[in-house]
Amino acid sequence: MATFIYLTAILILCLTPSFLKISSAHKTFFHLWGVPYNLIPFQGVSTEFFLNIIMTLPWGVFLYLFHYRHSWGRTIAYCFLFSLFIEVNQFIWDLLINLGRLADIDDLITNTLGALVGFSLMLLLDYTYFHGLIQQLRLKSPQSLVH
Repeated sequence: MATFIYLTAILILCLTPSFLKISSAHKTFFHLWGVPYNLIPFQGVSTEFFLNIIMTLPWGVFLYLFHYRHSWGRTIAYCFLFSLFIEVNQFIWDLLINLGRLADIDDLITNTLGALVGFSLMLLLDYTYFHGLIQQLRLKSPQSLVH
C-alpha cells in the first residue's frame, strides 16, 4: 500500500502542472516540436537538484525492501529506468497537452542518485541495530508466501 501511495504521489508531483515556483538554475534548453528539454548536465545547481534526490530516495528504500539481493548493476538499472520513466512521460505529456514540465538530464541523474542513496542507506542500516525491523518490513514475493 505504501508503494502505491508513493507512486501516486510521484505521478501527481511530476505529471501535473506545477503550481509551486522552485528556484531553478538558468539553463539553455533545446526544443523538439515546441517542447523544451535539457541535454546538457549540470549547467547550474539549484534547490531542484536536492529536492529530486529527496523525492526518489523512497524508491530506493522500496527496491531494497522488495529485493535486497539485487546486484549493483541491476539496482542502478531499476533506479535509472524509474527516473527515465518520469522524464519521458513529462516530455510526452507536455507535447500532448502542454503540461508545462521539462524533461531534464539533471533530473534523470539526480532522481537516479536519490534512489541509489535510498537503497544504500537501507543496505547500511541492515547491518545495524535496525536489521530486525528491516527483516520485518521486507516485502515477500507471492512465490515465497506459498512455501
